[in-house]
Amino acid sequence: TQPQFLVYCGCVVAIALLLMYRCAPKYGRTHLLIYVLICSLIGSLSVVSCKAPGIALKLTLRGSNQLLKRETLAFTCCVLVCVLIQMNYLNRALDTFNTALVSSSYYVCFTTCTITASMIMYKDWEATAGSSITVQVLAFLTLVVGVYILTVTRDAPAGCAAGWRAVLGRSHKLEY
Repeated sequence: TQPQFLVYCGCVVAIALLLMYRCAPKYGRTHLLIYVLICSLIGSLSVVSCKAPGIALKLTLRGSNQLLKRETLAFTCCVLVCVLIQMNYLNRALDTFNTALVSSSYYVCFTTCTITASMIMYKDWEATAGSSITVQVLAFLTLVVGVYILTVTRDAPAGCAAGWRAVLGRSHKLEY
């Protein structure tokens, strides 16, 4: 019930609904990021919502039955709805676009949204040193660049020069 997290959830739901009902019907078949963003945004909510049923199950196994409480059922329903929406739009993206592009784009967007949601909900960076945050951000950016390079060079012929031409664009001339 933290205000920051409630604002994040409200924004995610509003953006996802906008993408689902306004953008997806018009641009979904031509723009990969429409479907991927819907999956990623809703997926971030499913990840943070999974913690509540997990805690309820742990408490139930310790002897305090939490499984039939309203909150547990609400979060379990939230997880199920989020997963269904996610799978629906991920399947649409996979039916429409190249699997390698969908997978890499989804991985980067989903990870970004999940890190953001977790950072807000669990206040991950509140008591963390600036240098540690910098290292985490640089590591994530390295991951994003690596996924991009692997995706771009996937169809390139073997060899370092051919791979760099794919990354830089076909018109760049490499000199060694």
